[in-house]
Amino acid sequence: MSSAPADIKHPGKYQFGDFELSPNQGALWRDGVRVPVMPKPMAALIVLVERAGQTVSKDELLDQVWNGAAVEDNNVTQTISTLRKVLGEKRGENRFIVTDPGTGYRFVAAVTRIEATSLAEEEPPVSSSTDLKGVSPRRFSKPLFAFAVLALLALAAGLAFWLRKPAAHSISRKSVAVLSIRDLSKNSSEAWLQTALPEMLTSELASGGKLHAIPADDVVQWRSGLSSVAESGGNAALLRSAHRNFGADDFVLGSYVVTGTCPDCRVRVDLGIFDAHTGESVAAVIDEGSAQDLLDLTTRLGTKLRADLGVVIPRGEPVPWPAPSAMREYAEGLKALQRIDPMAARDHLEAAVTADPGNALIHSALADAWTSLGYAARAGDESRRAYELSSTLSRLDQLGIEARYRANAQQWDRAIEIYQDVFRLFPDSLEDGLNLAQAQFRGMKNAAATSTLRLLRQLPKPSGNDPRIDLLEGRIAGTQSDYLTTRDSARRAVNEAKSRGAMYLYARARLLEGGAMQNLADPDFYQVQTEARKVCEQLGDRQCVSQAWRIRGNERFFAGHFQEAREAYLQGVSVARDLGDRSELANLLNGLGVVAESNLEWNQAEQNFIESIALRKETGYSPSDQEIGLAQLYLRTGRTSDANRTADEAYSDAQKTNEHEAFSQVFLFRSDLARRNGRLDSAQDLSEKALAELRLSKNLALLSGALAEASSIFTARGDLQNAQARLAEAASDIDSVARISPYPQGQGMVDLARAELLLAQGQFERAATEANRSAAHMSDARQPEDSARAYLVAADALDMLGKKSDAAQACANAERQAAQSPDPLSLPSVRLASWRLRDSDANEPADLRSSIARLQNTELSLAEDFTRALRAKRSAAPNARRLFDALADQAATHGYLTLSRRARALGQ
Repeated sequence: MSSAPADIKHPGKYQFGDFELSPNQGALWRDGVRVPVMPKPMAALIVLVERAGQTVSKDELLDQVWNGAAVEDNNVTQTISTLRKVLGEKRGENRFIVTDPGTGYRFVAAVTRIEATSLAEEEPPVSSSTDLKGVSPRRFSKPLFAFAVLALLALAAGLAFWLRKPAAHSISRKSVAVLSIRDLSKNSSEAWLQTALPEMLTSELASGGKLHAIPADDVVQWRSGLSSVAESGGNAALLRSAHRNFGADDFVLGSYVVTGTCPDCRVRVDLGIFDAHTGESVAAVIDEGSAQDLLDLTTRLGTKLRADLGVVIPRGEPVPWPAPSAMREYAEGLKALQRIDPMAARDHLEAAVTADPGNALIHSALADAWTSLGYAARAGDESRRAYELSSTLSRLDQLGIEARYRANAQQWDRAIEIYQDVFRLFPDSLEDGLNLAQAQFRGMKNAAATSTLRLLRQLPKPSGNDPRIDLLEGRIAGTQSDYLTTRDSARRAVNEAKSRGAMYLYARARLLEGGAMQNLADPDFYQVQTEARKVCEQLGDRQCVSQAWRIRGNERFFAGHFQEAREAYLQGVSVARDLGDRSELANLLNGLGVVAESNLEWNQAEQNFIESIALRKETGYSPSDQEIGLAQLYLRTGRTSDANRTADEAYSDAQKTNEHEAFSQVFLFRSDLARRNGRLDSAQDLSEKALAELRLSKNLALLSGALAEASSIFTARGDLQNAQARLAEAASDIDSVARISPYPQGQGMVDLARAELLLAQGQFERAATEANRSAAHMSDARQPEDSARAYLVAADALDMLGKKSDAAQACANAERQAAQSPDPLSLPSVRLASWRLRDSDANEPADLRSSIARLQNTELSLAEDFTRALRAKRSAAPNARRLFDALADQAATHGYLTLSRRARALGQ
């Protein structure tokens, strides 16, 4: 609101352009939608509009907006700049405000004054695509969004976002938080009330919309990060810490005692209201009632608390809490979600559903439990059921439930529409803005999400510098490969969360920071990630711990440290199994499968992949990535029909989710198959499709490998110019990846493509050098068939140089690598190269000839024909030229123009 003196009354409203300004309310609307404006710019706008056409000096603005306070002139300049942005003025435009150099500022737009005739005319117009008729101002902290945890895995970091529907508030309202209600009973049989009472009282305080009640789950999350010293430091220390974190005006602390035997027991509740600024007690509230009538008891307590806080409202519709028979299980379920134990939460909430199957709040909380366990389909079913049962809620609360349902169903346009409508009604609400920004981000509308975060930063502290704003900003930057911004945003979140004592957010921010540092090749990244994991362990946040171990396993695997990767994955598996997070378990098992394959443990790798795929299907997520991994394993081990079937399943599953990387891997797999079958044109087309998908995903590691394969295909087809272009791009990408972490397989693929191109260009010495380098990288990456292939390129180049002994050594190296591979093509290729280097009178081994015929691989058959022709030439056989000519024709027919040209040249 305006900072003008409170006793000044302004005449009605003003209209200019698409805007309507209400000075008395300190509010601005554009086309019926409220525009968020900070207090100083709002006060300046009121002064300028009321004196439209006149120049207002800087001194006058300082006097009226800052009440004569000693501030610098640039404060005025910055305020006017902010105001111009609010009004939509671009640089150089003067549609609303003109600067009179050396004098001041002048409002130049045509202004129409509307005199107020009644209070009703001062109410803001509301236009929205969502029907908000009958919206109740009462909003609940937990019932609408009971711990809806969305895992935000940014790059190599995991962070969690609490998506909920908090109590509405406006700038002028008091804010209050229920910090704790302790159980002083002689036994702990009714300890569930420690969760239920704060939830219900927070909702009661929010009733009527005149108080901003800090969401109860925010309070629980904050307290989980407090040290034992802070917890035992007395109310004064606790209140100071809470005030830094929440910025509330008042806090509620209390206790309860249960007497008698439940369910016929009675509950006495003693509450105190404390001023957040002074720590002094403001009022005390005491009441008691039957545990069976908990709703009536909390209603009375809430009414008394609001009255002591200066808020009196008529009683609205009762909150549709679960029935008494379900309330205990519901509260226990929420408590389990708070301590991040989704298996226990699921069990309690399913029991609550059995006791009260028609309650929307229980189904909504159960959806959160299924989400935390990784069951997307079941979470969707429960959120849909909550939506269907939400008619007993207020209209606004129904919209909150629907938004959750639409988000679970990935109907992002509708979810965003709802969140936008709610945020327009409450533009000063941090939680509503975060809900909107998160939905925009998940709906791949990053620019819109960034704009929403920019609005949230304009809120007064501590809302405007809430760590969650920086966390989401960092995630958005990470998806755009802007790791510097990710690191800086995460670091701001780290510092702010630490200053607030919000260790839950601190751990996630630290993990995100470490992931960004890893991508920026900062050597301290592992230290930061390890610290984050240890904080998660201290907090009991096992989801964070399992994700951190997976992140470590991924990094170790790509660096070629397979044993360390395996150990990290196993640590994560242990936590995920104990936690019951089957979605994360699927990811970890996939990592173990890749490690087992690298260790040449083919059966173990297959078992890991199959279990991972089953878990992905069971939990409702696409298994396409795991399926393509299994298909590649089958292809390596010669199970071509299984490979084709699994690849088709991967493509079908990728179509359901439109995953770019999954599509790219399917296309690359099919490209490899096409090349094996001698269809280079199809292989090239499929390779280009893979590249298009990978460029959308911006995964440089995968992109560099795909570019190397594309270069190899162009080289085989004789298009050396395009081969060189793809190779240059691949080399640039792999250099970027290597600056982050060693990636021997990717480097080996690039080196091999370069060796093949150099061989085609007749640069045999360089080709041999690059091929040997590739073979070493592939050996480090545990890719024996690719290492053998590289050694064979080196042997070919050395043979062309007349270095037969060196070529023979390369063949021997290739044979050792091929012996480790189950690929049926690898060993015959090596044996063929070895026969090529033998004395000219040695005949082709019969078993080699029959195995090549049986394999029906075009490239291998062409290599056999080339070897026969070359041996004929070296023995001066009269049919040598005829063999080369026939090979040239056959190679050209299949599109192998480089081989065709080479055969023509050698046949001369």
